[in-house]
Parts: sequence; C-alpha cells; structure tokens
Amino acid sequence: MNRIIQVLGTSSDSGKTTLAMVLCRYFSDKGYSVAPFKAINMSLNSISLNDGSEISRAQWLQAIAARTEPSKYMNPFLIKPEGNKKSQLIVLGKAIGSLTVDNYYDYIKKNASRIIKKSLDELLKKYDVIMAEGAGSAAEINMYDRDYANTFVSNIYKTPAILISDIDRGGVFASLYGTVKLMKHKNLLKYMVINKMRGDKTLLDSGIQKLEKMLNKRVIGIIPYSNISLPGEDSLNYNVDRLRNSKICIVKYPYMENYSDFDPFYLYNIGFNYITEKNINDLDNCDVVILPGSKMVSRDIGYMKKTGIYDKIIELSGNKKIIGICGGYQMLGKYIIDKNKIESNRGKIKGMGLLNIETLYNNVKETYEISYKLNENIFGINNENVGYEIHYGSIINNSEKPMNYKNNIPEGSIKGNIMGTNIHGIFENIDFLRYLFNIDFNKYNDILNNNINKTTELFTDNMNMKLIEELIK
Repeated sequence: MNRIIQVLGTSSDSGKTTLAMVLCRYFSDKGYSVAPFKAINMSLNSISLNDGSEISRAQWLQAIAARTEPSKYMNPFLIKPEGNKKSQLIVLGKAIGSLTVDNYYDYIKKNASRIIKKSLDELLKKYDVIMAEGAGSAAEINMYDRDYANTFVSNIYKTPAILISDIDRGGVFASLYGTVKLMKHKNLLKYMVINKMRGDKTLLDSGIQKLEKMLNKRVIGIIPYSNISLPGEDSLNYNVDRLRNSKICIVKYPYMENYSDFDPFYLYNIGFNYITEKNINDLDNCDVVILPGSKMVSRDIGYMKKTGIYDKIIELSGNKKIIGICGGYQMLGKYIIDKNKIESNRGKIKGMGLLNIETLYNNVKETYEISYKLNENIFGINNENVGYEIHYGSIINNSEKPMNYKNNIPEGSIKGNIMGTNIHGIFENIDFLRYLFNIDFNKYNDILNNNINKTTELFTDNMNMKLIEELIK
C-alpha cells in the first residue's frame, strides 16, 4: 500500500510546511520510516546535500524532523527567482539554467509528470510513509493545466489530503470553503485544520458546524498561535527582523538569498537589524555588519552604491566586524570577473576592496556539503563543523589569511575585523558565534530539534491524530 498523506493549503504561508514537518516527526516517533516531499518549490532558501544536490531548506527541515537523510527526490523541482521574469530551475538537485517564466513552465509541463512520479516511486521504495506538501493554494484555477505541486500528487495514487488555513490572515471559513469548492479531486480531501488561533477556540464552534455541513468535510484541529522559532521556508518569512538587535546589521539588498543563514539569530534569541536605504545611519551604532548571499551580485553592488550603503560600510570598516557570506564575500573583494556573462553583461565588476581577493565566475554551479574548521591561529578553535556551498564564483588571487580550512585546504579570507567565506551555515557554528558575541551557546541542532518537538506537541495536542493515523492504514 502506498502510504502518502498530502498536506494542502488555502494560500502560501498557511502552515503547510509546518504541518508536514510535524507529521514527519510524529510518525517517526511512532516507529515509521518517513520522508517529506514537495514536487515543486519556489524558494531562495536552498541547501546542498552530501551528493551535491540542491534542494529547498524547507524539505531539509522536514527531513530533519523525520530523522532521515535529505534527498533530491524530496524536492524534484526547485525554482529560484532572479528578477526580470527569469528564474533558475533546479531539477533533481541540479541547475539546468536561468529560464524565463514561459520557458520553465514549458519545461515543467513536458517533464513534471514523469519526474514527480519517479521521485515518489524512489521514496516509496525506501520509506513507510511520505508526507507530501503542496504549494501555494490548492485552488489555483488559472493553473489547472500545470499545477503539479498540489492535487496532481494526490491523484497519482489517490492519496488522502489535509487542508490547512491560517485564521490570523482573516476569513478562514471563506478560505476553506472557497478552496474546497474550487480545487480539483476534492473527493481526496479528508480533513481540514485551522492554524494560528488566538483566544478561545470555542468561538469558532458554530462556524465550524456550518462549514462541515456545507462541505461534508470535517475540521480535525484548531492550532493555537505560537512563537516557537523555526526556520522559514522563503524570503516572505524573513521580511521583517522579528527579533530586533541594533548591534547586528544585515544589509538587505534586493537580490538577497539564503535568508536561512540567519535562522540561528532567531533560534538563539540574538536578533538583528535589516539595513536598507531607509535606515543607513543605523550602521553607525552596530558592532557587526553582515553582507549576505546574493542572487545578482552586480545589481546588489549597484544598489548599495546608489543608496550610499557601499560608501558607508567602507567608511566604517576600521571599527566594525564585517562579514561577507558567499555573494557578500565576493563584494568585499577587489573585482568580480564574469567573462562568460553568467550573471552580468559588464564582464568585470569592482568590489569594495576591503579584502585582497578576486572572484571568477564559472559556467558550472558548485553545490556541495562540506566539513570545515575555523582557522585555529585566529579563533583558537579547531572543532570540525558542517556547512554547505552554493555558488558560481570561485575566489582567485587570494592573498589574505584563510578564515577556515576544508580538509586542510584554505577557505575564506580574514583581514583584521573583515571576514569572508563561501560557507553557508557559518552562524550555526557555536564557536564562531562565541567569537563574535562572547556568549555561550547550546548546539544549533539541539535547539532546532527541541523546537521541532515543541511544535509537534503543540499541533498533535490540538488535532485528532487517530483520524490522521487511519489515513495510512
């Protein structure tokens, strides 16, 4: 029997990712081998795996919850928006290029059925239960011909589905009713869940009774609002600095990516302050300035020059700790050379010159998980840590001291208080956090798993889990 549960939503950010994560942990606790799945994800938050595959961080988080190894089959299609109506398309963990909307939809339409089914079949060979998350709304009537992320998945094996809606957005009954009425294969939808309820949930009783009668579908859970910190799925989850700390400033340029690099700042209750053209002077009062990853380094350098952020950082570089991650690291160097016009038509872009390095853009995207150690001579620590790299640019002509070592090979650059690295996940390294903030920290994965358990308990205490268990029997 194919044990798959599809988790659908009435909208983006309705709680699908969290509910699927919760069910991964719950069924893992019950002794099942569990795998997450999302056919198509549009996100700038991705991670590299052991085999060099690139998948969404959301499915990585769900795999952590399921206590299993993340796999390219858990997220066969990943779309990373680049602006100008183009996106990078990643298929089974490998980038196939930067495509226009029409081109990548055409590719998906021709290949999605085969690749999605193959991925599910591969997971079903290995796992007892699959938690398949949908995308956006399950009732995108303008996309019936290409909505492979939602009920197409349910329909392959006639998979039962659960629909979740966020009451905090308002209009929860209309959202549930309208979605069920408009969605395809509504016969496969078994139950509904209401997410982020504030106050007395009995106030919903009369509405739930009417909704269940109109739809002949049962509401099996009302989840209380919670502030438990978990990694976000995409940039929409990071639009504001939820936990403000004026001493840590992250430059939020237009093409910023890998927002998840800063999940530890939430999980450890450190916080930060986003810097845009609206609050440049906040840089004067901070201790640490971070230049994050960028999907379009040349354009983000242009943004910083135009707004004055570029000159301000150079002005303050003598008395602030400045850290560049991936694209941000490239910006700290002297030049970025892009002869093949991978990202820019300019061929050569001038950086800030705060590190004596140059970057060369290659045709092939490098994605891999890595083990590394901080430079013991600088940080006084040589513990082994794990991170990942995702980039086209390779650092060349590096005359600075290495920030890290990968298998005894120098990585990154450090010059006094200026640091740069290609390693995503560097802030999950508690030794590095101690160096930056002089605070002791528990291990990141311990905090993450603790918050997964808290969230699982919150959801399962407020849902009819017996009915959900029956879906896989």
